Parts: sequence; structure tokens; C-alpha cells
Amino acid sequence: MSLFQKLKSMFGDPAKEAQEPAGEPTSFIYVKIPDGIGPIDRGDKYEDPLEEKLSAASLGHVTGGGSQLGDPRPDGSRPIEFCGLDIDATDLVRALALLRAELPSLGAPDGTELHYTVGDTRLQDVYSRGQWTLEQPRTFLHPGFGT
Repeated sequence: MSLFQKLKSMFGDPAKEAQEPAGEPTSFIYVKIPDGIGPIDRGDKYEDPLEEKLSAASLGHVTGGGSQLGDPRPDGSRPIEFCGLDIDATDLVRALALLRAELPSLGAPDGTELHYTVGDTRLQDVYSRGQWTLEQPRTFLHPGFGT
């Protein structure tokens, strides 16, 4: 049984509606998007639509975002290598399912990653060529929190 199947058995099937209101946030998800856009565009393109969907489904909230700058160019400017979103989820399995459905429709490019932890296991789902590869081992840590 895969880890995702174990999560489904513990927390329910993400395809089914919750029978009761979700509680307090229980899981942290970091969304790493290889899109070199700045804060305002990131908010318009990703943060605001995802917050709306997560909140409407009582699955959590987008609690932050940022842009990772690359190495300095000869002119001293630094390109944005990727942007990231912090999400506090009330239901990890269902929130991941929602993110996997919504991110491609928002234009998230290949290489988009969902970072999360189950127990002590750091995992990531990776989007490429129109599909997600699930439950991959993860070594990348959140740029600000180190989780």
C-alpha cells in the first residue's frame, strides 16, 4: 500500500466531500513553482485563486508566498528562479488533491512541486508533461522555515 493510500485510509478519500467542517490547520504544504514572476503577479495568478478554492472547500489557507532570487547577472540584477506559496491545510489529502487539480489550470509550469511531510517523511509531488508524480522523496527545504 502506497503512502498516499495509507493517508486516504487515515484521513478519507479526497474525492468525497467532508461530512463535518474542517478543524484547525494540521499540515503545512509548500508549493514551489518555477515561474519567474514577482509578488503582485504571483498573487493574481496563484495565491488569490488558490486561497479562494481552499477556503471555499474548508481545506485551509494560503498563508504566505515568496520569490527565490537567482545568482547575480553581470549587470547586478538577480532573476527570480522560482516562486513559492505557504499553505496551512486542514486536510492534507484533500488539499493536495485540490492543488494538483487547480495548479495546472492556473498555468503552473512543468517542474511545479508540492512539498509536504507525513510523520517524519519529507515528500513531494512533481508536475511534468500534464501529470503528477506522487510521493517522491524530498531533500529540498523551505527557503525560510527549513522544513
